[in-house]
Amino acid sequence: MYSYTAYNLGICSALPLPELQESSIQIEADVVIRFGEVDWSLPTPLPSWSYFQIDGEYTYLYWKVVGKFLIHSGKEIIIDPLPNVEESIIRLPLLGAVLGMLLHQRQFLVLHGSAVAVDGNAAVFLGRSGQGKSTMAATLYGRGHKLMADDVAAVNVDNAIAPLLVPGFPRIKLWPDAATAALGDDPETLRKIHPEVEKRDRPTVDNFLRTPLILKRIYVLSVGSTLQIRLLKPTEAVTQIIANSYIPMLIGKKFIQSSKASVHLHQCTSLVNNLPIYSLERPRSLELLADVAGLVEEDLAGESHPARV
Repeated sequence: MYSYTAYNLGICSALPLPELQESSIQIEADVVIRFGEVDWSLPTPLPSWSYFQIDGEYTYLYWKVVGKFLIHSGKEIIIDPLPNVEESIIRLPLLGAVLGMLLHQRQFLVLHGSAVAVDGNAAVFLGRSGQGKSTMAATLYGRGHKLMADDVAAVNVDNAIAPLLVPGFPRIKLWPDAATAALGDDPETLRKIHPEVEKRDRPTVDNFLRTPLILKRIYVLSVGSTLQIRLLKPTEAVTQIIANSYIPMLIGKKFIQSSKASVHLHQCTSLVNNLPIYSLERPRSLELLADVAGLVEEDLAGESHPARV
C-alpha cells in the first residue's frame, strides 16, 4: 500500500497516486483505496457513458471506459476496473468525482472550483465549465500565491469559527494556452491528463498550502464587457453555491431525490450566511489575466474594487 495525504486525510492506496503528496512516515489511514469486485448490477441497456447510484452510505459510480467504483461511508474506495485499463485513466475519475463523493460522505460541502491562498486569505473560484476557474487560480499561483485545490474544493461549513477550506493536492489542470498565459509554461513539457485530451497536468508542489485556512471569499466567474467584482444578494448566492456544488452536478436528479439533499441545502445556506459570495465579471481574454488577478488581490486585501472597462 502507498501512503498519501490529501484534504487533511491520511490515504492508503493499492494504486500509486503520484498526483498526491506522499507521506514519508507510516500514517493512520482515514481512507483506504483498494481493488476488488463491486457487486452492483448496471441497468440494461448499458448506459452510453456513465451511471451513478446512491444507496445510503454506499455510492456506486461507473464509467464505460474505466469500470466501477464503490465509495463507502467516507472511509473506503473500491476500484473494479475494466481489463487492461491504464492506471492513468483510472486516476482521472478517482481523483475527481470519486474523491469528491468521498469528501461529501465525510460531511464536507464539495464545490466544483479552484482555490488559492492570497496573503493568508483563502478564496475559491466557481463557474460553469470553461469559465476559467483553473486559469484564474493558476494566474494567482504564478504571481507567488499558494494553490490549495483544483476542480474539487472541500469546505468544512461546521467549523466553529468560520467556513474552513481544506487543501487538496498540488496539481492543476490547464489547457495549453492557459498554461502559457498564466504561468509562462511550455505546454509540450507538461503531461496530458489523457492521451486524447489536450489539457495538461501541472504540478504545483513548490508553492502549495498544506494546512486548512479560513475561507474569506468565493468568486463566481462570468464573462462580461467590464472587469468588476459585485457582492451577490443572498438569494443569488445560494443559487450559485447550489449550482456549483460538485455532487448534485455529478448525480443530478438522483441526488435531489436522496435523503442527503436537505443536508446539502442546509450546508449551502450556512455557507452563504457566514461568507460573502461575489460575482467576478471580466471579458474573455487571456491578455487581461494580470488585471483580473490584481483586482482579486485588492479585494482580498480589503481595498476598493470599482468596475473597470
